[in-house]
Amino acid sequence: MKHKNYFLPFVASAALLCVSISSVFAKAPVTPKIVFRSSRDGNREIYIMNPDGSGQVRLTHHRADDVRPTWSPTGEHILFASDRDRFQRSWDLYLMDPDGKNVRRVFGKSKDRSNAAWSPDGKQIAYSRRELGGTYIYIGTIDGKKEERVAIGSSPAWSPDGTEIAFLSGFENKQVQINILNVRTKKQKVLFPREAQPSWINGGLVWSLTTDKLAFSWNQEADPKNIDMETIYTLNSDGTGLKQITSDAAPRETLPVWAPQGDALLYNKVDKHNRLQIFKIALGSDVSEQLTDTFIPKVFGEFFQANSPGDWFDPAFALPVAPKPHLLTTMWGQVKQK
Repeated sequence: MKHKNYFLPFVASAALLCVSISSVFAKAPVTPKIVFRSSRDGNREIYIMNPDGSGQVRLTHHRADDVRPTWSPTGEHILFASDRDRFQRSWDLYLMDPDGKNVRRVFGKSKDRSNAAWSPDGKQIAYSRRELGGTYIYIGTIDGKKEERVAIGSSPAWSPDGTEIAFLSGFENKQVQINILNVRTKKQKVLFPREAQPSWINGGLVWSLTTDKLAFSWNQEADPKNIDMETIYTLNSDGTGLKQITSDAAPRETLPVWAPQGDALLYNKVDKHNRLQIFKIALGSDVSEQLTDTFIPKVFGEFFQANSPGDWFDPAFALPVAPKPHLLTTMWGQVKQK
């Protein structure tokens, strides 16, 4: 009987251990997946789909707005911004598993954080934080224990080697420039355009992991009457090789997202029904492919008629999922003590 009495608590503890481990070891997708934001259900939620636009599945289910999703380098987590903290009435950063479960806030104390980018090793994130006096770039640990202000600006994009962060500044006077921050020394330099001039770069600045190029949407004139007339460009990380990717004919080509292999881009464009949809274009091609075709009832208003690309994950280009033996040892020790 004594053996039986000891065995039952052990089984219960082991079951709890399995639950804990499963929540820690979230499974990364085994096939390429695009995470994106859609307003098809009346408010902005996070969805996932295949690179050809098929298999669209809703991940978040909250009355708040969930936006700007991005994959962790291993594919185990999705980082996104949400205004679900109604007391603060501002954005903050949240993590969830690839299936939409285990949603939790990154930082303990809520602040107005958004536009996050992972470091290549997955240990840190760079993000925008609005405060009195302006918007700033911060670097924080993914466990939410540390954060540091490093620059004035927004929309950070981490370099593939982790040594630099590209970000935008100059929104206040419509002379937006791409800047480069050295993560170690905190020194900055202007990358593009070299001279401050009236122009507009949207907040979707992204750095390719495989080609060492930046992608962004740029309005060279920054005409207040045509502020949405933006076109997708790419640029080498040394400021050379500016190349226009999409045509000037269509307005609102914004928010580019790199394919993991660096040979294609996702972006936003208004379709023939005046709804924002996600398009894909291969570099060197003049033909784009529409991936979403969501009909939004007019009752939701034009603002909600939008799908926006977030990030593209491919396990072939992912950071290897590292084992966590110290975590298992700690957990198993706790079970044995019981």
